[in-house]
Amino acid sequence: MIEDFDGLREVVHFEKDLLLRIYRNCEAEDYPRHWHTDFELIMPLSAGYTVLIDNREYALTEGDILLIPPGVIHSLKAPERGERLIVQVSCVLANQMHGFYDELRHFYPCLHVRKVTPMLEDVCAFLQQTMLEMYDEYMLRGPLFNYYISARCTQMFITLARNRKAFITHESDRRYAKSVDGFLRVCDYIHNHCHEKLDVEMLSAVAGYSKSHFVRMFKEFADVSCVDYIQQQRVALAKQLLMDPENSIMDIVTRSGFGSVASFNRVFKQLTGQTPTQYRKTLRQNNRNI
Repeated sequence: MIEDFDGLREVVHFEKDLLLRIYRNCEAEDYPRHWHTDFELIMPLSAGYTVLIDNREYALTEGDILLIPPGVIHSLKAPERGERLIVQVSCVLANQMHGFYDELRHFYPCLHVRKVTPMLEDVCAFLQQTMLEMYDEYMLRGPLFNYYISARCTQMFITLARNRKAFITHESDRRYAKSVDGFLRVCDYIHNHCHEKLDVEMLSAVAGYSKSHFVRMFKEFADVSCVDYIQQQRVALAKQLLMDPENSIMDIVTRSGFGSVASFNRVFKQLTGQTPTQYRKTLRQNNRNI
């Protein structure tokens, strides 16, 4: 259930005071390549589910759990019939666990939790039961349910970190983790500084790579060039500024990082199908209809 796309990035919307989103999915719908800044846990309840990550196919069977860390591009293929539990966890929750990000690098590009040895049976059973209990609490909304769910999710992450060596890991996964770390660092920098003058040389330094390697890496992860991604973020910022009628077009041009009104109009229309003025007019009409 992808609600909001920003290029290849899925923007996950969490409820107020909740750092998780949990739902049962039974749709026979495939999802295209995308990534998000949050964690995703997928557990088939009936039938299977297929996840494609970095040209590697992960075939999940009933009871398997797949942890997809932030920044990993993946696509999903659903069977004609079946149901799966999906938990999306804000990275804010992980940030609250000191030292967790030191362990996170071992999870890339994903962690496939399954009973590959008899010793893992109890671990898998605990994780499966925890996900089901989190879903029940999420639906019942009892007193302090949000704290209960966060605590159970923290237990899951601790269990995964302590047992990660029992699951298959690859040297290529560690290299992938380093690349994702650089990619996310740059995306975060662009998001916070898109109103400033940015260039590929400076951003490659932020990522810690040479310019040529950075250009290839960014294109691989984002499926757009770094320059195009910057423009996308500037347009996203401009959209927010256009919501305030007190902001003039010239002011928005400056505050969103565009060099001129002409380039602002051209890029905005190219990405949205409307000029900034038309977009603002549509916003006003929608507000009057509410």
